[in-house]
Amino acid sequence: MAAVALFDDLPPPPPMLDRAAIEQARLVRLARDHLATTEASVDYEGLARGRTSTVLAARQWVKRQRAKGDLFVVEHGTGTLIPAFQLDEAFDINPASGPVVARLVNAGMSSWAIWQWFSAHNPWIEARPVDVLGTPAIDQAVAGLLDAS
Repeated sequence: MAAVALFDDLPPPPPMLDRAAIEQARLVRLARDHLATTEASVDYEGLARGRTSTVLAARQWVKRQRAKGDLFVVEHGTGTLIPAFQLDEAFDINPASGPVVARLVNAGMSSWAIWQWFSAHNPWIEARPVDVLGTPAIDQAVAGLLDAS
């Protein structure tokens, strides 16, 4: 007679994710890919060239700006992207975006959510927040977002 393996002492397998969770993950990835390919951004190498510095210096500058809350980055693929609306023409912090980014970061929004919010049509202002930076409408948009949550 052949030996019969007993599996009574094995833990049960973890539950499988349902189709909805898998589809949601797929859609999030598609949305992030779309955002990263349709909205202007720069990587560390481009930032270094624009600031006429080294990549190491560019990384340190980003780290300091992120610590102040004035800048966010997103990880995409194997690299890091800095959404370009946060930078002025000399690749310094856009003074209109820094305070808004800081409010959203302090509210606990993720980097991807912040970029999506800036890039999407906003019903409180009938525009994209990125297009009204530096105007009173941006405060209205932020208030609508943070008060709604």
